[in-house]
Amino acid sequence: MKQKVKHWLLYALIFCICFQANALEYESYACAFSSNFFELNKLSHTNFDPTDNTKQLQRICIQLLKSNFQVSSPKDIAKSVENLKNNGSNAVFQTAVKLFESNKGKSPLEIIKSRCLSVEDASTLFFAETMQPKLRVKDLSAWDSGRIIELYRCAVGAGYIKKEAALLELKPVIDSLVVTYISWDDYFAHYFAGKQLNSLYDGKYSSVLEGARQAYNATKGKINYGEVPLQNSKNIPDKAGIILELAYEPSPSGNQWESVQKLVKSKKILDNRDLTSVQNLKKKFPDVPCIEFLEVEIQFRQRAYRKTVNLCSHLAEITDNAPKDSPLFQQIQLTYAKAAIKVSKPAIAEKALAKLPESASKTGEFLETEGRLFAELCGTASDYDKNEEYKKLANESFKAAEKTGHRLPQDIKDWMKVNGVRS
Repeated sequence: MKQKVKHWLLYALIFCICFQANALEYESYACAFSSNFFELNKLSHTNFDPTDNTKQLQRICIQLLKSNFQVSSPKDIAKSVENLKNNGSNAVFQTAVKLFESNKGKSPLEIIKSRCLSVEDASTLFFAETMQPKLRVKDLSAWDSGRIIELYRCAVGAGYIKKEAALLELKPVIDSLVVTYISWDDYFAHYFAGKQLNSLYDGKYSSVLEGARQAYNATKGKINYGEVPLQNSKNIPDKAGIILELAYEPSPSGNQWESVQKLVKSKKILDNRDLTSVQNLKKKFPDVPCIEFLEVEIQFRQRAYRKTVNLCSHLAEITDNAPKDSPLFQQIQLTYAKAAIKVSKPAIAEKALAKLPESASKTGEFLETEGRLFAELCGTASDYDKNEEYKKLANESFKAAEKTGHRLPQDIKDWMKVNGVRS
């Protein structure tokens, strides 16, 4: 019996030693995969917890979690990680790649028009056009996976999760990275490609890459990457200068498109002073829905409703065959309906709303517009019961809008009070 106990104790000891060694190995890989982020933010490389148990650095981790990952408490961690996996830069990139595959022979501008893409999605399309052929690993998962590791290390530093639990969650992420990339240059080249996409919309992709490269060179004096080798099973030869080779350089048409992107990103809201800039862009890129819609938004905001209706009428023609699930297509139809109601054209508004898919009708903005349409129709019918039906439908739409959390403006609340329904 004593002999059996000794054997069990020996097995337990061996298990603990192996587990600790394995944990230390994963800790080393995690630190290396996330080293660029922590170098840029001046946090510790040597420990999985990047704060070295200092209060000041702990506060930095808390702030980084909020600003970079929208994590404000332990309960936000799983949701943010899931979002990076399903909706991160790689998901955005793959959507653009699939658009090229399903529209073979078409230029990016032709796809932007036919698919009714937003300015941001159009920028991603130009990025994918240039980058997809250059990438050895045909995705940007290095960036998203690196972000997940960075998130967990910050969460440990913030005190939101224990190191052991974080490493356990990171094991499959690290295992995948280790066997996917040939070398650390290979990994960081793909990681930086994702970082560039993340900085694309602000036009800072070149300066961001240069800063990241400098940080990577600095980490080589602090981390021995040779102690944590990457083990690509395909034995693909390493490539010198791969980081610069995977630097994003827009095509001539992509370079032109940056003038559109720059205008949209330079201001939160375009106003009447920007009309000349938008009209110049329309001359450079005629009949591109997302550019045409910039003028629509400005005119509607300036309460030039008749101009808005005319512009939307042209947009309706050029987007008639666009996918109905396009967010831009839906926004065009919604704005068309709102402007038509403002100029007492309920038939046009009704037609615009009818083009929207069923999913759009669940939004508060749609329900408010639908309610306004029915309110506008009140009194237009010769039949009393028909007018009462319009009134009832308007109230139902307004109440449904409120249930979604949408805030109704005061004029609607006043209308509901006059028509016998409390807001």
